[in-house]
Amino acid sequence: MASVCEPLCHFGDRLYFTTFPHPPPPSNALNSPSSGESHQPRLKTAAGAPPTPEDEASYFFFTFDSDLVYMSFFEDWGPLNLAMVYRSCIQIHDYLQDEQLESHRLVLYTSTDPRRKANAALLMALYVMIVQRKAPWDAFHPIAEMEFMPFRDAGRGKSDFNLSIQDCLWGLWKALQNGLCDLNDFPVEEYEYYEKVENGDWNWITPNFIAFASPVDPGFIRRNAVPPVPVKSGSNGPAEVALQRKLPTPFLNCLDYFSKRNVKLVVRLNNPLYDRTVFEERGIEHLDLYFDDGTNPTDDIVRKFIQVSESIIEAGGAVAVHCKAGLGRTGTLIGAYLIYKHAFTANEAIAFMRIVRPGSVVGPQQQYMYLKQLDWSRW
Repeated sequence: MASVCEPLCHFGDRLYFTTFPHPPPPSNALNSPSSGESHQPRLKTAAGAPPTPEDEASYFFFTFDSDLVYMSFFEDWGPLNLAMVYRSCIQIHDYLQDEQLESHRLVLYTSTDPRRKANAALLMALYVMIVQRKAPWDAFHPIAEMEFMPFRDAGRGKSDFNLSIQDCLWGLWKALQNGLCDLNDFPVEEYEYYEKVENGDWNWITPNFIAFASPVDPGFIRRNAVPPVPVKSGSNGPAEVALQRKLPTPFLNCLDYFSKRNVKLVVRLNNPLYDRTVFEERGIEHLDLYFDDGTNPTDDIVRKFIQVSESIIEAGGAVAVHCKAGLGRTGTLIGAYLIYKHAFTANEAIAFMRIVRPGSVVGPQQQYMYLKQLDWSRW
């Protein structure tokens, strides 16, 4: 028996969204005229009115379920990252421009699996907001009456702070409005290369902030695990030794990239896993603002971070921030700056950062940002 999809949600133009019972049929089966799967879907109408079929319409079904897959840390499952958003926008736009499909209605479909459903619906809403320049409320309107599983953090336990599709739309919209995200000139290959752990594990959150995992120098860690050996007269000092020793490839990538991309300050939030002079010898300032993993910063730390970041940014430089993984503590401080400087809400800031760097802000840091957002906006 052919699978029957839910009534289509119309996003304007020729774009529609729907779900099939899990697992959904393959697109080639849905798009084959001779297939038994071929059918005329119903259209979702105004509240209270029954869905209606349009027998003469032609439909082209497509899905991103197999091509764009979220890589979870623990219990998190979305939203999909900025590269996937970009690639989905390109693909949808190509379908709209395809002359062979100009008479077809284009249907993005997924399964009723709640995670896939939320991620796919968000992609379609982001497309009409980013490419067709609709307001976030208009982008959400076609799916406003549908139920969606909320997004959660990258923690291990039960989720007690959730984000909605609307939070994601508003967060990215606010970033676009403030010039913090430009998908017209988005270096998708660079994004996908450097987000990998083996290549450096960093992302540009805005044109002024890089969030990255702590560089690791195994030699530095070994030397600090044993009593130091006195340096003989005439030998190289610690700064020269730091530059001459062989560093891991991700660390070298980081040093070279930051030097070329006008990074003027590195802020470290975790215990040292490398010698700070490695950055300082390259003309990059270094600041330690330590607080424990999984905890929240003091007001003094947040104020100091905002102060030094503002100084660097106003001078035309960029700030690179890291904790151990570059997610929780890092996202919390960058999020505080977004709230302070650009009037993001906590939910908008967290949602935007998770699209740009999945996993940002973890556990109690979410409630902390929610509680502190009014204070930061008044600073």
